[in-house]
Amino acid sequence: MLLQSTFAQVGSDALDLDAGLVAQWDGVMPLDAAKALYLPDATHGMKLENFAVAFAFRVEAAPDSKHGHHMLNLINEGQSLVIDWHLGVGGMAVGLEGRGFPHPVPISQDVQGKWWHVVLNVKRDARQSLSGIWLNGIELNSWRETPGPIVLAKALFEPNSRGLGGQIANLRLYNRPLTRSEILKLASQPPLAGLKPQLTSFASAKGLMTEEVIAVLGGTEAVAVVEDGTMEAMLVTQFPGSRIKLRDLSWEADTVFRQDRPMNFGSMKQQLERSGATAAVLMFGRQECLEYGEGGVVEFKRALEKLVSTCAEVTPRLVLVQPLAFEGALSQHNTALKKYAEVIAEVARTQGALFATQPAALQAGATRDGLNLTTIGAAQLGQSVAQLWSSEMKTPDARLKSLIQQKNNLWHRYWRPANWAFLHGDRTAQPSSRNHLDPTQRWFPSELEKYPPLIKTKEDEIWKLANDLGGKLP
Repeated sequence: MLLQSTFAQVGSDALDLDAGLVAQWDGVMPLDAAKALYLPDATHGMKLENFAVAFAFRVEAAPDSKHGHHMLNLINEGQSLVIDWHLGVGGMAVGLEGRGFPHPVPISQDVQGKWWHVVLNVKRDARQSLSGIWLNGIELNSWRETPGPIVLAKALFEPNSRGLGGQIANLRLYNRPLTRSEILKLASQPPLAGLKPQLTSFASAKGLMTEEVIAVLGGTEAVAVVEDGTMEAMLVTQFPGSRIKLRDLSWEADTVFRQDRPMNFGSMKQQLERSGATAAVLMFGRQECLEYGEGGVVEFKRALEKLVSTCAEVTPRLVLVQPLAFEGALSQHNTALKKYAEVIAEVARTQGALFATQPAALQAGATRDGLNLTTIGAAQLGQSVAQLWSSEMKTPDARLKSLIQQKNNLWHRYWRPANWAFLHGDRTAQPSSRNHLDPTQRWFPSELEKYPPLIKTKEDEIWKLANDLGGKLP
């Protein structure tokens, strides 16, 4: 009998984006001051102590000295300005200027034609009374808001592009602050979601797509496979023009029952969405077998089905991997492990997923203690996945594996930074979490965003070498 606590997970999928919702305007609307958006009459006299405003915007042209700013104002009609967002001349910043205190957030100079998502999050919690502006799911600055609520009279939002053209979408006002998970969810909704490719399961189309983004989920074995790099090297070598990307979402000690993450890291579905996954490879079974034995197979199946369903909400292109056998004294568990493998194969079949089988015998030196994989064992497990798309794959070039390992190290630093508590956890109020010259500016989030270009540069090197190697491998 498994303990109920087995099923707990840090970062629940349960999000209630309707809780505390005062007003919303869905869809895409022009940035036109003549089409002001009035708050419901029921909001008259409402006191906003803690609150949030979220919206997406797109501008057709950057403002100039003639036109001034793109603007979005929340005002009390006949009274003072409450909030003013502007896209300014020259510096290109989303700014909050309400109540006489500006909080600019600089954005890319290349602003035209792109959708941006903005959240003003006002929180006067005594434990961590930090308000902030989030841009595309990243908190770029924060400050301590002055005491006292905003009291709404007959209030309205007044968008204005000053004749330069633009749109606003999904405008929402909350009477509470939003969590990071909720902000990430709002930022991932259309129109920011963009035009995603039409994804079909591997059951109907086995081949990999161009620009396929393969997310790897699992525990210690999955971590070892990614760090080794053989699986990824075999794929990019076999399909050098497809620009395949691998994104490591695995975590030591993950099981189908638990995938614990740091505070505010986000649910598994959000992790898949953030990584841009178009396919997912799931490697589970060994740790669960050791912990619960043959008696845990039924609960394992339920938990696996739930995890697969979560993945399928993002992409139907799934691969389930048969776990490698145990060695030495742990080989006594291999009979039970076969039961787990049968369950994984059944779930793969019913979900239209591919199933990567494993040979009965491990290669010599595959584990160092009967359980933990060496590079030989990690390569064997990775090969079983890569060979789903081609049985002719050969040993990858050492230079290619080295580049892949460098790229995955960059990804690891980006995805799992050591200073998470200062980044998005419970230490964002600490002085070391912000710019010493301007304490309102968060410097960790912007520093972290320097990694994606580095990852892209390394992937360009990987794809070029894979293309140059072509059919020249031994």
